[in-house]
Amino acid sequence: MRPVFLIALNFLREQRWPVIVLIVWVVASSLAVGFGTGQTAPEDVVFFLKTQAVYGIAFIAFLSASAIYNERKSRRILAVLSKGISRSSYIFGLLLGVLIAGGAYCAAMGGMGTLMFRDIGVSQQPDVWLLILVLMACFVVTSTVAIFFSTFLSPLFSTVATALALGTPALAAHIAGGIWSRVLPVYYLMDTILSFSVNGIDGWGTVLISVFWALADSAALWLIASWVFSYRDIAVPVE
Repeated sequence: MRPVFLIALNFLREQRWPVIVLIVWVVASSLAVGFGTGQTAPEDVVFFLKTQAVYGIAFIAFLSASAIYNERKSRRILAVLSKGISRSSYIFGLLLGVLIAGGAYCAAMGGMGTLMFRDIGVSQQPDVWLLILVLMACFVVTSTVAIFFSTFLSPLFSTVATALALGTPALAAHIAGGIWSRVLPVYYLMDTILSFSVNGIDGWGTVLISVFWALADSAALWLIASWVFSYRDIAVPVE
């Protein structure tokens, strides 16, 4: 696992400025909403959390879709794989790096949300950290799907394909239901986030089942991405 962590840490080092800027954005957004004044309405804090969740999904999709492309463009991927590291470990390292960045974003978002509720004197806070758990599950699925497509598509087309791949099961589940509700359930989980209120979220049992399926789908897709990537010629330069 040591090579995987080194790949993840190197990825974070290369992407440190976008991650730092995004965390600063979370703090700045909380100040814009009125954090520190003690006069922010609870609904404004809920709106802050929902908005940051949507921004976070977009950030993770773009970050993941460009991960392999940037590694190939800088030729770092050749130096790493020449040391005998498997393609599956390499993909997992990039995923881990993306998810650590996403975890930092979620920690900033959850921390500021908690502080904002305390600032306005809400004694029994909504399930902020359970909301963060759902968001992290969305990050896992989104990043895995985006990296899968990035093994054979450019960052732009990977991002578009990711949106379509996440949206198609949601549409199928809405029409036919059944097993489709368990396939890449990001839209269902995001709907759970967007239905969040000061009273929390109802039906956590169903939500946690969807979190389980999101993680299971991601594990399967990582294996598929590793298999596809094993047939790619990474020595060919990219523009």
